[in-house]
Amino acid sequence: KYFKRVCAFAMALRHYGSLSRPTQRCLSVTPSSWRSLHFASSTSTPTTATTTAPFASAFHQWPRRWCASTPSSPTYVGGTTPTTQQNKVPFIDTEAFATHESDLPPSNHNNNNNNNNNAPPTLTHIDLFASAINAQLPKTHLPLKSVLQAVWQDPAVTAVCPDLAIRLTSLRGEVSKAVWAARGCNPDDIQIMAVGTVNVPTHLPNYHRALHNFYKTTAQQVTNHYGKGSDFVVGYDLLSKGSEAARKSVLTLFNEHYGFDDKTLEQCYKNAAVTAGGMRGLKDIADACVLTAKAMGGKHRFVQPDNSFGTWWNIIEKGSEGLDASDSESGSGNGSGVPPQFIKSARSEIVVLPTKQANRLHLTSDDVERYYGDSTFSSAKPESESWYITPVGNPSGTKMTPTQLTSTLHTILDHNPHAIIILDTVYARTTPRDVAKALFAGVVSDRRLLDRIVFVESFSKSHGLCGERIAMYFSANEQLFTKLHTSNIAFSAGPGRIKDYQCIALGNKSEQDKKAVDELHSHWQKERKGLYQFLMSHPKRHQLFDTNQSHIKDEDINNRLGLYLLIRTLPGVTAQTVLMETGALGIDSPFLSGHYIRFAVGGLIKPTYTRFLTQ
Repeated sequence: KYFKRVCAFAMALRHYGSLSRPTQRCLSVTPSSWRSLHFASSTSTPTTATTTAPFASAFHQWPRRWCASTPSSPTYVGGTTPTTQQNKVPFIDTEAFATHESDLPPSNHNNNNNNNNNAPPTLTHIDLFASAINAQLPKTHLPLKSVLQAVWQDPAVTAVCPDLAIRLTSLRGEVSKAVWAARGCNPDDIQIMAVGTVNVPTHLPNYHRALHNFYKTTAQQVTNHYGKGSDFVVGYDLLSKGSEAARKSVLTLFNEHYGFDDKTLEQCYKNAAVTAGGMRGLKDIADACVLTAKAMGGKHRFVQPDNSFGTWWNIIEKGSEGLDASDSESGSGNGSGVPPQFIKSARSEIVVLPTKQANRLHLTSDDVERYYGDSTFSSAKPESESWYITPVGNPSGTKMTPTQLTSTLHTILDHNPHAIIILDTVYARTTPRDVAKALFAGVVSDRRLLDRIVFVESFSKSHGLCGERIAMYFSANEQLFTKLHTSNIAFSAGPGRIKDYQCIALGNKSEQDKKAVDELHSHWQKERKGLYQFLMSHPKRHQLFDTNQSHIKDEDINNRLGLYLLIRTLPGVTAQTVLMETGALGIDSPFLSGHYIRFAVGGLIKPTYTRFLTQ
């Protein structure tokens, strides 16, 4: 049974691209066995019905470990899938079987619809699923709802990543677009906004130039270093911090939004680490918190609002120590209405505090007071405690007020002077510089707060460099930074020297390129506001959305503020429900106080919802 599946997999890959050399040593399939596996072998170009669907059927039964990684989320134009290095099927080497071309059924290798003329078209995961689903649907005209329903109910699509909601939702959306396009319809009828990714907008030439300058400068940095001859530096980065030049370059750029004084900035230079993405930095910090508490014979407690970065949940719930979500209880709430959630494990605890729309779905000092006054938490204090706070929120798409941020942090330290505050400020730099400086003014000037804060930063969203994985965490307190950085030193040898050159390139951007990045943020602001007006004026809005959207403030929706829009829904309404009525696909974001859907506009490559803006 499995041998046949291996052969099916091999044959399809040989048709759509060459197998890699390691696979060639393991598999040898003749044209006769190709025909025996029910693939078309006529001289005509294989059709979807005769060729792709059987392979898709075999792929659906493939062990999950071979197809667990979901593809990227390209925007389909005219029903075609761009063939790039990012969305090729794994294991393909375009030169491996060049001498065996005569063994292959006729293909359309020369009919490329993209700029990469050296890469033959390949069959992606999305194509596989879409072809199989489309083959099962009636050939007559179907409404979009029927197509979406078929994709959402397909067990093979669900089996790819059942526990990763964002990726599964995006995969379903991409498959739906492909099926819809295959049926001769406009794939742009479906707008996928589930993943907080960033694609390059086609209408921003200045941003295109800024990206080009970044890559050009990075290449020059590499050439300048490795072109010197014998003085190569290729050993491990034993401190796992990145070079001093890289840290200074990046922090100098960051400081345009923070406003640290020279002395504090100098301390941050020393206590900073470049990482391969913000998620890696958060993982290092979380691991260090747990391991430090474990060494002291106790537990670490993670405290955060329900408005927290989704990956943070995965890190602390499924990290090195693991958490048993079944061992949970609720706090009293102290009359606040919605009680906190309390999850326990052998080495860690997680406390999730509810937020209110009136407070922009962010914590306040009153929320902190209620937490420390709740006997559920105060009766058994952990060995160590950390607070995860995002002043400019994901998924909320809202920001704290300067007073709200400062008072919340002070109240935490009033009750626990040794608490670690993880300030995830990634999205703060998508706001205007003066707005960000005003937000942090009460923090950067307060030594008491700075001594307990570790800042986490990234270029994924602020500069649209998600795939480059460039981030940093830093602190003005050397002792705090050293404790949290220990995990990084123990489990890695640094982010790689290429990150140094990328950081130097980013830190030395021209003023023109900085304005180009601001244009990207302005594009997101217009799309967020246009999407909000589109949804709130939709004929079915009263059946989908709560009338209370008070967490969305005019100053947030009318100014640059990240790439997220969070809409509160009526009970029972999900992202799938909204998609079927509006064509807009977000991600379900349950809060303790209600259900929301988060839409991320960073993937929109052209003006889409701006046409719904009113004067």
